[in-house]
Amino acid sequence: MTPEQQHYVQKRLRHIRWWNWLGWLFLPALGAFYAWLWQNKRLYVDPMLLLDKLRFGQVSDIEIAKLAALGNLAFLGCGLLLASLVLLTYAALWTEKQTIHMLLKQPPIEPVVTVDPPTLEENSTNESKQS
Repeated sequence: MTPEQQHYVQKRLRHIRWWNWLGWLFLPALGAFYAWLWQNKRLYVDPMLLLDKLRFGQVSDIEIAKLAALGNLAFLGCGLLLASLVLLTYAALWTEKQTIHMLLKQPPIEPVVTVDPPTLEENSTNESKQS
């Protein structure tokens, strides 16, 4: 490997190590945020609470209720999407790390020189010379 390639590989390995710390900090922070929402703004994350409030007439405008029902489901979906992105990033970086380690363990590939096979004309001249 050239020095530039070695520098790039070391930089990528350093990024992977940092992500291992930051990613695991992000998931509990996301969980804590949703726990805080559940305690303080439960209407944002609990569609059943919204339905109960609709049943008892505590939400007057039906259009706002529809948007709120779709909004809290979308809010939950965004949280799941963020958590999925973190896990997919872990998977991608783990694969990259495995690939880098495989490349570093493998000896350099020597170029192989191959001889072109004889063409039809060469074959016919060789056969006529043999006869």
